[in-house]
Amino acid sequence: MARIYRPNVCVVLTDEEEARVLVFRRVDAVLGAHVWQFPQGGLEPGEKPEEGLWRELEEEVGTRDALLLRQAPQPIRYAFPPEILARLRAEQPDKSNYKGQEQTWFLARLREGTAAIHFRHQPAEFDAFRWVSPAEALELVVPFKQEAYRQGLEALGLLTAGGA
Repeated sequence: MARIYRPNVCVVLTDEEEARVLVFRRVDAVLGAHVWQFPQGGLEPGEKPEEGLWRELEEEVGTRDALLLRQAPQPIRYAFPPEILARLRAEQPDKSNYKGQEQTWFLARLREGTAAIHFRHQPAEFDAFRWVSPAEALELVVPFKQEAYRQGLEALGLLTAGGA
């Protein structure tokens, strides 16, 4: 039975003007084929959110060479729908005791642009990326994460309350 929220980080990579964000296409089937999202991941035991941010960036997009711009003031939660919980129980039992994730959101900019991005870390979580507006990112993410994405993008100053 899922009981708690998994401590997690989410990083939004933005351009110089903070007008576009990078979204990444997942390769696993837990959330469905070709799902787009921001880099994110669970914290290791004893790991602080900022430490997790740098580790996850390196594991998921291949680089830590980024400038941290800001952090959202409060963590943001989302719950897994029942069908995702069932898949997690079957495919990732270590995550099946969580009812969702509690994310610390960060905004960062890659120092060398997208040239530093690669997906060589195994297992690879992404296989592609693209620039979109923050509002487009909301449309691309799986529906159960949309409200958390809206809150995160608003908290980071990339969306105004209730829209783009």
